[in-house]
Parts: sequence; C-alpha cells; structure tokens
Amino acid sequence: MATLEKIRSKAALLVIVVGIALFAFVIEGFLQSGSTLFNLNKENIVTVNGKGVHYQDFLAKVEERTEAIKRNNNGRSTSDDEQNQIRQIILNESIDEILFSKEATTLGLTVSKDEYKELVMGNNISPVLQQIPDFKNPQTGRFDQTRLLQFLQMVENDDTEGYPEEYLPQLQEMKKAWLNVEKQIMEERLKRKFSSLLSAAILTNDLEAKAAYENNKLSVDFDYVAQSYSSIPDEAVNVTDAEIQNLYNERKSQFKQDEAKVINFIALNIVPDPADYQAVEAKLTAVKEQLSTAVHTGELVLSSSDIPYVDAYVATADLSEAQKQFVSTNEVGAIEGPVLTNGVYNVYKLEGEKTAPDSIKINLLALPVSYDETQFTQLTDSLLNVLKTGTSFADMAKSATGGQNDGDMGWATEVQLASQVDVKFKDEVFAASVNVPFVAKSNTSSFLVQVTEKTAPVKKYKLANIQVRVTPSQETKTRLYNELSQFVSANHSVQGLKEKAAEAGFSIQTDVELTKDQINISGIQSTRQIVQWAFNNKNGAISDIYECQNSEYFVVAAVENHLKEGFRPLASVSDILKRELMNEKKGAKLVADLQAKKLSSLEQYAAAMNTTPQSAQYLTFNTPNISGIGSEPLLNVVVPNAPVHQVSGPYAGKNRVYVVLVTDKRESDAPYNAENQIQQLKMQNMYRAYQLVQNPELLRENAKIQDNSLRFF
Repeated sequence: MATLEKIRSKAALLVIVVGIALFAFVIEGFLQSGSTLFNLNKENIVTVNGKGVHYQDFLAKVEERTEAIKRNNNGRSTSDDEQNQIRQIILNESIDEILFSKEATTLGLTVSKDEYKELVMGNNISPVLQQIPDFKNPQTGRFDQTRLLQFLQMVENDDTEGYPEEYLPQLQEMKKAWLNVEKQIMEERLKRKFSSLLSAAILTNDLEAKAAYENNKLSVDFDYVAQSYSSIPDEAVNVTDAEIQNLYNERKSQFKQDEAKVINFIALNIVPDPADYQAVEAKLTAVKEQLSTAVHTGELVLSSSDIPYVDAYVATADLSEAQKQFVSTNEVGAIEGPVLTNGVYNVYKLEGEKTAPDSIKINLLALPVSYDETQFTQLTDSLLNVLKTGTSFADMAKSATGGQNDGDMGWATEVQLASQVDVKFKDEVFAASVNVPFVAKSNTSSFLVQVTEKTAPVKKYKLANIQVRVTPSQETKTRLYNELSQFVSANHSVQGLKEKAAEAGFSIQTDVELTKDQINISGIQSTRQIVQWAFNNKNGAISDIYECQNSEYFVVAAVENHLKEGFRPLASVSDILKRELMNEKKGAKLVADLQAKKLSSLEQYAAAMNTTPQSAQYLTFNTPNISGIGSEPLLNVVVPNAPVHQVSGPYAGKNRVYVVLVTDKRESDAPYNAENQIQQLKMQNMYRAYQLVQNPELLRENAKIQDNSLRFF
C-alpha cells in the first residue's frame, strides 16, 4: 500500500515527465520535417506563390539554352556576362511561366491539337517559327516552310539507321531543341489569347472613334522660336523644401523601387608599363632575326604570334593599311618590324605575290568518312556519273542528303578555305577548272566539289605576320594590386575611400545602385560576383579586391546603403523633383518677362530670346515627336487651335518657352468612316494589350516571389 500511495503521489510528476518525453518526440519529428522543408527551400532558386523551381531543373534549362546559343554562334563559348544573362533570362521565364500558367488555367485558356498543327504546318505559322534563322530561306531571308518540314522529318523520325554515327549526338540535340520550341509556340499562342481577352474588355464606341478621326484630320505647319530654361541661372528662382515634399507626395507612386544596394567602388585599369613594352619589343627583335633564316615559317609564327599563320594569298583589298604599305614598298623576302600600333607589335615578312582570282564560287558535298576504299570509289564514281548525265549539282546533293543540302557553299577566298578546311584542300580547289566536278581531299575528310565561277585575277600577297599585343606582366599586375591593397588598408572605411581616393590617384564611383538581377557594374564585365557580395554584406562593408573583365581591372567596393523594396525616399529623388519645380518657375518667369515686353512679331520675339525662327510641318494632335523639337504635348494642343498668320504665345513647355506662328492648316478630305475608325482603334488596343501581356510586372505585382538566385549566381 505504501508503494501504491507513493506512486499515486508522484502521478502528476509522472504525467509531466511522460508529457515532456512525448512532446520532445513530437517536436523532434516536426523539426526533422521542418528541416527537410527548409533544405528543399534552400535548393529552390525561386519560389512563386509557394511553387518552387529546383536549382537542378533551372540549371538544366540554362545548359540547354547555352548549347542552343553556341550552335547559333558556330560553337563560340559564352562569356561570364553572357552566361549570367542567360541565367537571368531563364529565371525570369521560370517566374513568368508559373504565374501565366496559373492565370491561363484559371481562365480556361488552352491550345488544342488542331490549333497546334495549324501553327506548325498550316497557313497560320507561329511567329516563333518565323523568327528562327534555320527556317529562313538564305537567299530571301524569309520563312521557308519547306525547310521547317524537312527539319521535322528528321527530328520526328525515330529510325536513325541511315545516319552516320558522328551525327547522332547532334540529332539528339536538335530533338531537345525542338521540344523547347514546341513549348514556346504554345506559350506564345496562350499569351495572344490572353491579350485578346484583355483587348476585348476595352470597349471602343463611336464617340471615341469620332474623336480619333478629328485628332488626325487637321495638319498644321508653323514657325516658332524657343528659349531654354537653362538660360536663366538656378539662383534666379527659389524652390522650398515644402514644395519638394508636396510634389513627392503627389508623385510617390512613380518612385516604386526593388530592393537595392548602394555602393562606391574603385576600378583600377590593369595596363602594361614601359618595361612590358620593352620586353615584347626585345622578344620580337630576336624573332625577326630567326624569321630571315627560318625553313618552316609557319612553325615560327605559331610559336611567337597571338594570331595564327595563314598559308594563303590575300588580295590587296583585304590587307590592313599597314600591310598594304609594307607590300607596296617591299620585294618578296623583305622583313619589317617590330612596329607598334595601338598597343600591338607587328613583324611582317613578304613570302610571295601573284596575280590570281581572289574568290571562287563552289558547290560541295561532304563524303562519308567511314567507307572503305572500294565503297568510297563506288560512291564517288556513281555521283560523278550522275553529274555527267546533266543532273545539276543541287539536285544531286538534295537526292544524296534527303533534301537537307543543295551543296551551294557560295563564294570563298583562299584564307576562308584554309581556315575552315585546310591548306591541302584550298590548293586543290583553287587550282580546279570551272564546272568540272572532282573529288578533293583534306587531311581529315573528302568532298565532291564543283567550282562554278572565279573572280577576275587581282594582285595577291602571301604574308607571314607575327603579332603580339603588349599585356601587363605578372610583375606589373602585382605592383598595381599592392598599390590598391595598401590604399584600402590605410583607408579601410566607406568615408575614407571616398575622401582619399582622388588624392591617391584612384578614380572612385560613388552612389552606384545595384539590383539583385544586375549582370555587371557600370559595364565592367565579370563583376556579378561583386553584386552577390554586396547583397550578402551590411552597410560599411569593404570587399576584397576582385580581378574582373579578363584581368583588365582590379575592383574594390564598399557598401554605402541598403534600399529596401518599396518607395524611394525623398532624399534620393529630391534633386529630380527640385529640377522640375525650378523649370516650372523659370518657365513662368520667362513667360511673364516676354509678355511684359508686348512684342507683336516672331522676329521681335526671336531678338528678345536671342535666337532665330525655326519651322515644323505636319503637326497633328496625335504627333508623338515634333520635328526639331521632340516630345512637347503642349504644342500638340495649342498649335492646331492657334489662328493662322498670327503670333501665339509665349507658352511654357517641358524645358523651353515657345512662341509660335501658324503658317498653314490643312484638313483631310477623307470622309469619316465609323466602322473603319473603330476597327483601327481595336487593332491599337489589341497591340497595347499584347505589349501589356509581355510586361512581367502585369502578373508579378501581387505575386509572392522569393528570389534566392543570389545564393547560386
């Protein structure tokens, strides 16, 4: 009993202990699930209204877009800034896709299979397809549906047996690219439907149509004189803080801003010093001696020059001015240099000259590399026999490639063939007779070739050109880095950098605003990393020294301020508002001064305003920009209503005071047609609605967007 009583007395404590243990178990499970959720959010590059975009999915899209751009640029790799631009584009597309997809679903907007078929293969081809270069006729530059259909035959055919092994990866890339194009076609069509809904909601009535007709009916020619507000010193007018505050309150909605960082930064240009120039000159002077005795000139150029050796003859017209001067004053075998021009040293050797065609026009068909000698001979004999029967090269090439290629390679110079194929191929093709098809071999491939035309013979030269740009040595870079580093260490504060930079010989840019999506700073490439740094640091922080734009700059930055998302504070826009108020008061003062003089002719006003009369023609109420003036809505209103041959004004415009004299008024003879006018307004509304749909802010304004991109790039 005593034991039982003891248990009873401790029951409350037991319940508490068990309760704590149970709570600990529950909270542990909650924390674990919360941790998982937190980690998932950390892996999302952006979350839109609760829907996340995982970084790996984002990265796959970036890589796909990058590869597409490389294909369109002949394999050229993208720069750091271009890569960041691609990332930013994909990020914005991902946000807009989520928002628009939800809106389209809510509105019940879809694209049917029949619609899609019409957009791809019908009479209403999607604008997306019409803009793709691969689907345009090379001669006309216009969309060619035949080229599109040939492409679709390739990508939609799962049978790859007829394709050489080396083409299969490229075919897979084309199929992936087409899936992305399909998606763009659907999105573009949905956006047009959305814009149609918006434009249909904007009603156009007969009163509006009549007003639009009247606004364009009257056309006016006029003479005018103008005096700029800058002709009055700022001290002549007074703008109070209260006036600025009132204007700010009226305009506050115009000063909406995204989150931003304000930084100051020093960008030190990394340039070579005199010792670097001397070193390059000495090196090329030694190379010049070797050039005079070199047996293999190409190897010497390859080992000494920034540019490759060109084993080809070049027409005079294609030479630089310095090269023209050299060949015109020297014999074959002459050597000149090193010559310094714009930071680049050149050494020239004239290896030969001749008179020959500058360019040839060729048809070309690449032949399989996997065939053995017997198969290759059978194929080439067969193709040559087809041509001998009178079949054109274009028809033969189309037949051999399934319609993918007509063989027309256009015009080519020696340099182009040597660089795009090789010297062996170039020599053989330039030596060929016109309209005689033959098999030409390069060091790696074989081709069926037909030279169809040659240009008239011109003077051509073969030059060995050793070219070296003078760049900063490591010693120079180290010295510049140390100078900047020592300055930053001695003035390690935002204020210190600003106050002492000029004295130390550094140029500092102040109050530079950065947004999260900014690719670079003030046009300096590869500075996205500094944007990331700024958003991850507080006011007063000073960065490490960054090497930017292919080692052209050392950059150090300091965070001056953090601007929160919302509205720009009065202090940051005060100067803009003050200038507007000053212009208003200057305008009023100029108008009052001119009125007080009681002038009666345009010439008198011109003398008083220290200017000369100008003329403008064809002004209507709707003219957006007036010739010689620009945008000045005031004149759109007062000039059409001013009497002919009578001075009117002065009027205070945006930046100048005007006095006008209407010289002619003309009314259109076209009768008012309500139906046509309403249709025109509807078309304008549809265009405006489509432009509105393209604006990402349309759907973003009320969306909850958590942008984590700074964690990743």
